[in-house]
Amino acid sequence: MTDRTEPPAGPGFPAPPWRARGSLWLSLFRTRAPLPLPTGLTPLGSRRLLAVLLVRYTEGTLRYDEFAVASPVRSGRHVGLHCHGIWVDSEASLRGGRDLWGIPKEPARFSWSADSVRVSDDAGTIAALRVGPHGRWRVPVPYAPGHVFGRIGADRVQLAGRLSGRLRTGRLGALEWSGRLPELRRAEPFCALALSPARFFFPAGTVVDSRGGPLPGRPGRATGPDPRA
Repeated sequence: MTDRTEPPAGPGFPAPPWRARGSLWLSLFRTRAPLPLPTGLTPLGSRRLLAVLLVRYTEGTLRYDEFAVASPVRSGRHVGLHCHGIWVDSEASLRGGRDLWGIPKEPARFSWSADSVRVSDDAGTIAALRVGPHGRWRVPVPYAPGHVFGRIGADRVQLAGRLSGRLRTGRLGALEWSGRLPELRRAEPFCALALSPARFFFPAGTVVDSRGGPLPGRPGRATGPDPRA
């Protein structure tokens, strides 16, 4: 999906908050080896638990596609995701993800067919995924936290996002899986969900301490690139 919005001049991305509508697919896999985590983040369950996310932001501040592999983690009282890899097809989203929240986004191309998507970059295919709804039932989700933990320099940054929409079982399986990604035990997940239609809200990031609490006098990343870069 090509970004069809115009970010403001200057840092090259819109100021937060970002608001969007679209669809999200989430699958849980088990990996063959334990996944590394930064100091201060503890795994939810096993270090071999991997969340795979595919998102289409079709309306809102920016419009783009996103693919991520992440560990479900805890930081203090907050539960969220630590990204091992994340790819987008929007330069504005890439810059904003890095500079606002310390999320290490990389550029990629998304090629969609009726029931699959191929994510690739100049080095080749990153992943090819089977995508689709599975169940007919839908459960309204009026609010769900969507925390992501990043790092800018020496600072840990928390994105306290919010999600809402209609939840149902989904399909997000691996057809092709690059060696750049954590090795999966099986190509099919043990859990797959879809949130569609979905709404997303991404506020400014907050610099937090090792227990996940905000640092006094450090409100976080509101606008602009890292001045230390």
